[in-house]
Amino acid sequence: MPPAGMGATGRYEEYSQKEIQFIESELKDWFLQRRFAMERNMSMKKALDENNFTGLSMANPSIPDAQKVMWSDLVQGKPELEDSLSSNAKQMKVDMYTKMFKDSTDLDHPCRVAGSTYMRCLQENFKEKSSTRMMKCLPSFETFDACRKGIMQQQASALENALIKQDIADRRAKALFDRRSILLDTQS
Repeated sequence: MPPAGMGATGRYEEYSQKEIQFIESELKDWFLQRRFAMERNMSMKKALDENNFTGLSMANPSIPDAQKVMWSDLVQGKPELEDSLSSNAKQMKVDMYTKMFKDSTDLDHPCRVAGSTYMRCLQENFKEKSSTRMMKCLPSFETFDACRKGIMQQQASALENALIKQDIADRRAKALFDRRSILLDTQS
């Protein structure tokens, strides 16, 4: 409750000053949240890059091309063994696929079982011709592929939601900043 002798101008100035303080507090919180998120994300990216984690985007330029191709096959393509390879080369390639897959998924990963089943099918049938192996392994690949697509969809949805939340917070901060400017102009 304002003092009894304070006029309308005095009450408005006091109200304006308190609103400016509130707005500045809100803007400070917004700025610190954005700054903290940026620092955290940059630290995570640095740690992932230093440990050769490529992520789904394949954005790490220091990864050898052969690993990029194999990773792409695991994430969005189809891990396959070409008929032109020798039996030893096929076995080595399926071992590389299996190691890369197991190293990049933990036991709780939703696609671990489906992917391991497909990799095991490739391992057990690496001596077969491509067409025969495809017929034997197609059901397990389709399960693995559906799981991968589900994970990619979840990640795309999470990214979209995070961007929407960030945009809302940024627009709110802009509106607060504009309101603060108006209040400061009226005080002068």
